Amino acid sequence: MATPPTLKTQRPVVAIVGRPNVGKSAIFNRICKRRIALVFDRPGVTRDRLIADADWEGRPFVLIDTGGLGHEDGTGLQDAVEREADLAIAAAQRVLLVVDGKEGLHVLDTEVAKRLRRAGQKVTLIINKMDPGYGGGKQGEFAKLGFGKGREVSAEHGLGFGSLMAEIGADWPEEDRVKDERTRIAVVGRPNAGKSSLVNAWVGADRTMVASLAGTTRDAVDVPADLDGEEVLFIDTAGLRQKRRVEDPLEKIMGGRTAHAIDRCHLAILAVDSVLGVGLVEKKVAGLIQRAQRPCIVAITKWDLTAQGGEKTKGATFRKEYEAALRQALFFLPDVPMVFVSSLKKSGFRELTDAVATMRKARSVRIGTGELNRVLLRATESRSTPVKGGKKLRLYYATQVEGPLPTLMGFVNHPAIMSEAYERFLSNRIREHFNLGGCPLRWRWRGRDKKSAS
Repeated sequence: MATPPTLKTQRPVVAIVGRPNVGKSAIFNRICKRRIALVFDRPGVTRDRLIADADWEGRPFVLIDTGGLGHEDGTGLQDAVEREADLAIAAAQRVLLVVDGKEGLHVLDTEVAKRLRRAGQKVTLIINKMDPGYGGGKQGEFAKLGFGKGREVSAEHGLGFGSLMAEIGADWPEEDRVKDERTRIAVVGRPNAGKSSLVNAWVGADRTMVASLAGTTRDAVDVPADLDGEEVLFIDTAGLRQKRRVEDPLEKIMGGRTAHAIDRCHLAILAVDSVLGVGLVEKKVAGLIQRAQRPCIVAITKWDLTAQGGEKTKGATFRKEYEAALRQALFFLPDVPMVFVSSLKKSGFRELTDAVATMRKARSVRIGTGELNRVLLRATESRSTPVKGGKKLRLYYATQVEGPLPTLMGFVNHPAIMSEAYERFLSNRIREHFNLGGCPLRWRWRGRDKKSAS
């Protein structure tokens, strides 16, 4: 099982709080210098708290974005949103209270200010939406909150952040930049497939929001944890739907975060609802994983529910048949580990942890040149190399080179003759021999003249 991490660094923690739709996520993205949080002109877009490692002029710190306080959207999730915000406030050395400079003082701003005074944390008032040319003159209203006149910024135009961060970072300790070497694990799949429940059960804490309402998770939520003594970062994502079923423009943005999470992860876990099985959505997500060349594990979630089908859906025989059907549906992800889990019963997580360890080991494997070429020789003897334009491909030898995945340089007579199908055949033989499971291989082909690498 994974566990919540113990802080190994003394990086300052900054939390961003405020009522809905004042621009907290835009400020979060502006300070992080990249688009992490969803930004949309609608109250209540952010629900979970988002955590990101950031730095300002070489000073590393942790930044937390939170959901809007005091907003009721009819989903019944507001209590969970406010609990997440309280956790962020408690962890922070500095809290940024964000207000809307165009709308002026709102009753919810006063309620948030009361909450912060009770918490006793150091607060900096941020008056957002002070865009160029705006002269509304409502800034003075916020002095009633009791946190001074405040700092005026425009998240949309990036104004005011230099002086703001200089003030916040004035009492931070000087610290060398620390490279983030944690394994990033993205948990992806359709909405309501049990992704957040899986992360919570694995970490052993209610770290991401869970509800029976599909689409509860909207952003890609980073969850740091320790996995058998190794630091990892789980990325819990919003579910991906079929395009024809997506009408809400916000949900279209949420779906795009799935692809982004896959691109930034080291390892992807595809969550498949055991009741629904593999459909077009799962195949689409698996295709994204394959194109991104990320190691993959398939987690079959809610396995406890299959017992409701009676004797036919119990026991090892049914599990074996279920896995065979899954592998047939996801044939383009060969040899991927498949693990049956139940977040409710906390079962299958030891196997899932072991599968992650195997994939991490496969990513860093060193393949000896001699043994590699013996495997390739047997492969080419069992299946003839491609022919194109009357020319037959000749594979002279291959060797491993540096890369984020096992990366092989193959020397041939004409790289253009190599086909995707034959490259896939060679990769499967290598993975099988070296026990690499579903870890992808990357090939670079170089011609005899050593000038035509591809």
